Amino acid sequence: MSVIGGERLPLSSAQERLWFLERLRPGSAAYAMPIAYRLSGALDVAALAAALGAVVRRHEVLRTRYVYDGAPWQIVDPPGDFAVPLRDLSELEPSARERQLRHELDADVRAPFDLGSSWPLRATIFRLGPAEHVLLLNVHHIAADGWSFGVLARELSALYAGQTLPELEVQYADYALWHRERLAEPA
Repeated sequence: MSVIGGERLPLSSAQERLWFLERLRPGSAAYAMPIAYRLSGALDVAALAAALGAVVRRHEVLRTRYVYDGAPWQIVDPPGDFAVPLRDLSELEPSARERQLRHELDADVRAPFDLGSSWPLRATIFRLGPAEHVLLLNVHHIAADGWSFGVLARELSALYAGQTLPELEVQYADYALWHRERLAEPA
């Protein structure tokens, strides 16, 4: 079904709980779900960023904002550019490089998400050397769970390898709409 372009859609019950908890503790990063992948070997940074952009285009929930207008709503933004900054730490001495990497990873993990104005996913590639990188993905729990990271990793790997993936027939917003309609039924 997939709805894009500014239409307000209901949240699922789980999303609504997380949205409410987020509002209780504004500025908290309690529901951030970070994962860092250490990548060894040759890396095509542009291809990795493009593959990540393709994942974001594929999964509407990763480009959804959560707004309040009398009730919480989700708005799926149209596919657009997903920025994946590259932080080059390779010029630092090895011990300083690891300290700086940890500092920047910690800073991202502690940074809150602004669910009303930005997408619930952040990504950064850190270059530590010619054949050593770290990919940081930080997703808000409103858009993903632990199981989702396996899907994300498989799809990112396939897209980076140049594979094409079939279009998704159902998006999370479709489930949330169906779920709310079912809850409204008398039974």
